[in-house]
Amino acid sequence: MITATAQKRAFGYLRVSDVKQTGERHSSLETQEIHFRQYCQSHNITPMAIFTDVVTGRRDDRKEYCRMVEEAKRGGVDVILVQYLDRFGRNPREILQRYWELESFGVSVVATDEDIKEELILLVKAGMAGAESRRISERVRANMSNAVSKGVHVGRHPFGLQPIKDVNGSKIEVHWELHPEEASVVQEMRRLAVEENLGFKAIADRITAMGSRAHGGRPFAAYTVQKILTNPAIMGTLVFGRKPRKGNPQMELVEIPGFFPAIVSVEEWEELQERLSIRRENPKGKAHSSEYLLSGIARCGHCGGPMTGKVGAERKGKRYRNYYCSRAIRSRGLCSVYNGHSAPKLEKVILEYLEQFSDLDKVRDYLAAAERTEIEKREAELQHVEKRLADSDPQFLQHLDLLKRGLLNEQEFKRANEAAREKTKADEEKKKELTAWLKREHSIESRIESVPGEIKTFIEASQTMDVRRQKAQLQTIIKAAKVFRDGRIELEFRESH
Repeated sequence: MITATAQKRAFGYLRVSDVKQTGERHSSLETQEIHFRQYCQSHNITPMAIFTDVVTGRRDDRKEYCRMVEEAKRGGVDVILVQYLDRFGRNPREILQRYWELESFGVSVVATDEDIKEELILLVKAGMAGAESRRISERVRANMSNAVSKGVHVGRHPFGLQPIKDVNGSKIEVHWELHPEEASVVQEMRRLAVEENLGFKAIADRITAMGSRAHGGRPFAAYTVQKILTNPAIMGTLVFGRKPRKGNPQMELVEIPGFFPAIVSVEEWEELQERLSIRRENPKGKAHSSEYLLSGIARCGHCGGPMTGKVGAERKGKRYRNYYCSRAIRSRGLCSVYNGHSAPKLEKVILEYLEQFSDLDKVRDYLAAAERTEIEKREAELQHVEKRLADSDPQFLQHLDLLKRGLLNEQEFKRANEAAREKTKADEEKKKELTAWLKREHSIESRIESVPGEIKTFIEASQTMDVRRQKAQLQTIIKAAKVFRDGRIELEFRESH
């Protein structure tokens, strides 16, 4: 009896990272294709198609690679040929998962110029080593977290504090004290940030010029100042798990208030964090260092863009200072309204307008109205999100019906549903966010009571302050002042008030 053996069918996969690249081991696209065809000929394999990518193998979303895998899973091919396994990809986890997935569809991956089994064994060992490393790392972090929860400090000691060892027989205990010189530096850093409205770089330069040095005798850098001023240790709180290293899972925070002696009070800490938060709204710092009081505060009422202070042309021996909509200056397509105002006049009008809110009843009415408007806006948005979620199931059934009727193939059905799934996921996240916001009861009374006093203090003190300090205080009261061409002004108070 004579039996015929079916001839195997193959896809070829070629890849280089750059079109000019000859490739590692001199594997140009031309060389890889020659090896593919020679292997097919010498092993009696039918070449069906060649898929080519010019992209790094670290990416798993390579267009031709993904298309080849989908074609292979649909059948019609028995083997995928590559010259070397590193042409197939560079991500060990992706290679192994894809290799085993293709095998489950009856498709094998073969390298023409190397023993692929040896390479796969190396990948498995590397994966096992990585998994063990992660497990060890997780155990270490868990032990550290447990130690911190019992009041043991882990890691370098914070700037401004010093550990003092007490020997009690054979037992050594540690308590913490303020480092006199460093603690005074931290207090000065806080003052420069809050009162003088300086950024991390400016603070670092100022402190270094005073003769102070960071740990190790190094001059202060912006990053060092940022690390010090955002560490809760300066208000006496030990925190562990705030910033996990890249690749590590987020751990539950461990916080122990009163663990360290406080360099700054809780109120001073909160004031500092508010100031840093405000600076993050304009991270480049130009708005804070500008000589214009309303830079970073004034916004165009027509397009929402920032109002920029500019010095005009000299007229009769005097230069005029003005605010202009920065978007309108760049392009009329961004803002078609010419919105320019004299700087001294606009600043005077806004301060006078602000002064009327030193009346408690006016503040209450203003903030309550703003609150109602925002709540109504978010409630309407939530209704739209819920409606989209309610429509998602009928949409899936509609796609299924089209598939059954042959108007969509399986691939088109899958793509349509993947897009719908992503949209549904985004809507569910948005619903969660909106629901949480609306559930929070806004106790505006506490804000209302403090605003008039702060406005009075600001108006009285602003006469003797430089622009930078004026701006720092004004930013803590109002988030934005919308200015319209006709002179109308709308103030947006900060929620923290």
